[in-house]
Amino acid sequence: MQDPGDAGTNRDPHFVRRRVDEVVLVLQVDGELDIKSTDSLRSALDEAEREGDIVRIDAAGVSFVDSTALGVLLASAQRLSARGGRLELINVSPPVRRILDMTLIARTVHVIS
Repeated sequence: MQDPGDAGTNRDPHFVRRRVDEVVLVLQVDGELDIKSTDSLRSALDEAEREGDIVRIDAAGVSFVDSTALGVLLASAQRLSARGGRLELINVSPPVRRILDMTLIARTVHVIS
């Protein structure tokens, strides 16, 4: 249980799934996506991929992304693309968008402003 005095300091990611229609599933992500959270990110994406052809990540609450998380996002985008789907990122902060652009991940993952 989180100590009330620590409110807002927990940077571990939190995932919430929401179906938009029969093909689109939104995965709201809050927190930092780094090497510590790779397994939870991969699990959340695997489950989302089973439920939708278009997985839309609402990244409004994502404050940081490292190379391991980028690899997980890229792998998910490739799996979805292979079956005619796609991975989309929405509400991406300028610092995270910069990382996506610098690493060319934005060529595979659809970033929607």
